[in-house]
Amino acid sequence: MSNIRITKVLRVAGTLLLMLLGTTLEANGQDPGPIGPFVIDVRGSMVMLGQDELLAVSRGLRPRQLAPRGIGLNLGGHAYLYRWRAITFGLGASAHFISTSRTPTENDFDPNGPVIRTRFTAISPQLSFNFGTGDGWSYLSGGLGTSRFNVYPQQSTIPSQQRAGTLNYGGGARWFITPNVAFSLDLRLFAISPVPQQGSQPASPRMTRAAFNLGVSLR
Repeated sequence: MSNIRITKVLRVAGTLLLMLLGTTLEANGQDPGPIGPFVIDVRGSMVMLGQDELLAVSRGLRPRQLAPRGIGLNLGGHAYLYRWRAITFGLGASAHFISTSRTPTENDFDPNGPVIRTRFTAISPQLSFNFGTGDGWSYLSGGLGTSRFNVYPQQSTIPSQQRAGTLNYGGGARWFITPNVAFSLDLRLFAISPVPQQGSQPASPRMTRAAFNLGVSLR
C-alpha cells in the first residue's frame, strides 16, 4: 500500500472515529451503568493486503500477481478493569485470520501463470481506552504482537513462513441493541516489522496494512 493510500485511510479513519466518539458521548437521560464488565467480539474482517513490490520480488513474483485485499475473521475478548474520570481501561486480545487468492487474467503479463495465495494471521494482546457508558462506547486500542504474511503459488501444502513482530493500533465503537448484543465496528492498522530470509523461508519487507472489521460484540 502506497504512502498516499495509507494517508487517505488514516484521514478517513480519523474522521470516522471522531464521529463515533461524538455519537457515543451523547448519552441519554437515564444512567445505563458503566462500561463492561467484558465483551467477546466476532466480526468479519477485510484487510487491505496491497500489492507490495518488495514482497512480490522476494517471492519471485510481480506485484500484480498479489491479491490486493482479503476477507476473513476477527475474534477478540476484552475485560474492563478500572475507570478513571471519563476513561475506562480495558485489557484483552485480538486475532485476525485472512486467506485469499488471485487468479491471473488475460490482462496480466502471464495469463497462464499460477494462482497466488495470500494468508495473513495476526495475534496480539490489547490495551484499550474506552469512552461512553454501558449502552455503548467508543475506544482507542493497541498492542504489540506477531503476524504471519504468507504469499505463495497454490499448492497442496502450505509452505512455512516465519512470524514478524507487529504493532497493531486503531479504534472503533460498540452500540448495544439488546442488553447482551452490540453492533461492533473497528478499524485497525498493522505495522509489520521486516524479517530476514531464513533457510527456505523468504524475507519480508516492512509493511503497514489496514483492516476494517464489522460484526457483533457479546457480553
